[in-house]
Amino acid sequence: MPRLGVPWWHDRASSARRPRYPVCRGELEADVVVIGGGLTGAVAACVLARGGLDVVLVEAGRLAEGQTAAGLGCLVSDPAPSFVTTTAATGLRTAKAAWRVARTSARELAAAIRRLKIRCDLTATTLVTGAADLTQVTALRREQAARRAAGFEAPWLKPAQLQTLLGLDLAGGMRTDPAATFDPVLATFGFAKAAAAAGARIFESSPVRRTTFDRNRAEVRLADAVIRTSGVYVATGVPGSLFGQLRRHVREQEAFVVVTEPLETAMKRQTGRRTALFTEATAEPHWLRWLKGDRAMFAGAVGPVVPARQRERVLVQKTGQLMYELSLRYPVISGLPAAAGWPLRIASAADGLPYIGMHRNYPFHYFALGLGWHGETFAWFAAKSALRRFSGRPERGDDLFGFGR
Repeated sequence: MPRLGVPWWHDRASSARRPRYPVCRGELEADVVVIGGGLTGAVAACVLARGGLDVVLVEAGRLAEGQTAAGLGCLVSDPAPSFVTTTAATGLRTAKAAWRVARTSARELAAAIRRLKIRCDLTATTLVTGAADLTQVTALRREQAARRAAGFEAPWLKPAQLQTLLGLDLAGGMRTDPAATFDPVLATFGFAKAAAAAGARIFESSPVRRTTFDRNRAEVRLADAVIRTSGVYVATGVPGSLFGQLRRHVREQEAFVVVTEPLETAMKRQTGRRTALFTEATAEPHWLRWLKGDRAMFAGAVGPVVPARQRERVLVQKTGQLMYELSLRYPVISGLPAAAGWPLRIASAADGLPYIGMHRNYPFHYFALGLGWHGETFAWFAAKSALRRFSGRPERGDDLFGFGR
């Protein structure tokens, strides 16, 4: 029987590699308080602390045990929506800027992992978007042409190339570089360690009850602590109850993820090289990556957030559905059981781009919300733009993903 409800990355880290941090108590002062101890929050704490700011990070539970552990661990260089869709929603200028930021942010985050010597199985790869029929080929060719006209190359792959690379019978596909895979939990631990080495104070089991502010400063209030600060970096992904006024900006959905048992020898011969990330040229695509030990991680089945009382039943259903969908793409693995299945919360704005920046109703606060399928892509940009803002050196383009767009 598959292990349901527990994300794959949750148990990958040995107890020796899982750090433990104290509960936040008393009265503290800081330049910036980071709320949220997932990958986005840990990257921010690292960037801000290494940038010379006095940083406190507070996490309600344990580091990387929320949506970071549920994620795919894919670092891609494109925003989640297509370039055509983004252009229609925001205009060509914004779409081009968003793609430039995404590519720079993904590349620099990978470089930071290497520079800090974070051991998280970072592996360079490529992203392939596949078209199953002529209708999808037409749409994907239009996407390729729009990207090329904007200065973003996306080489076309023929069916024979896709068969060799992916082991899939597709009518065509598009390749996007750079991309990478990694263990998001271990990456979070690594950035938190680097943040602490730079002087950041990190606290677990320290949920924030509310934030308040006056004309001069903000206060972050916890059960047993008050932190006075001139900056609050919100890395919770969604507004939640803390920032209810911002809920209308973010749409929450729920996807599901499965990991298979290891492929048998005959299966491995018919599933391509198993080195590329794969997604589909559809409105609600699936995502596929390969793990060590010849396991597939397959995600999709996006829909409304499932009520708690229905979660167990729906999880069983969605795990079976995803395994069936995967077997349609790879008939050779039909009958291969799932090893694990879990839900993944997807938060995004109506136009598919994240919200990164200040909001007029919350002075001193800098938000990184609605990061979508691949929040890893924008984690670095969000942290660097926050450092510039809190240091009084904002740059043109830092407000690209602001609430005013």
